[in-house]
Amino acid sequence: MFYCGIDIAKCNHVASVIDAEGKPLLDSITSTNMQEGCEKSFSFFGRLNINKETVIIGMEATGHYWLSVYEYLTEQGYDVRVINPIQSDAFRKMYICQTKNDSKDSFIIAQVMWFGQYSQTTFRMKISLSCGNYHDFG
Repeated sequence: MFYCGIDIAKCNHVASVIDAEGKPLLDSITSTNMQEGCEKSFSFFGRLNINKETVIIGMEATGHYWLSVYEYLTEQGYDVRVINPIQSDAFRKMYICQTKNDSKDSFIIAQVMWFGQYSQTTFRMKISLSCGNYHDFG
């Protein structure tokens, strides 16, 4: 099994992937908040022989920026989990050196998925129902 953490931001997202032992597979990958950016960013799954059945993708519910990425990935058939940022922040506090940057944040989110002790947010369903099919990317 593989675990991908995505640090969501307004213009760019950063993704990190770890294996079943919790080890990073490659340097983090940055993509734009556009459909082309997501397609390019997740094309590395194929190079690593990762398919939809062998990866859990995690992201934080950060403002509304996560919605389009979530919709895109779930439409592609990926298992995507959305967590509250408080959970990944608590996980970060286990480290002695608590640096915070996009690459480290995406790695922490992947570790939270790997560890498996998190609560998924249910906020997405309410927004999706009220907004219709939110797939903007721009």
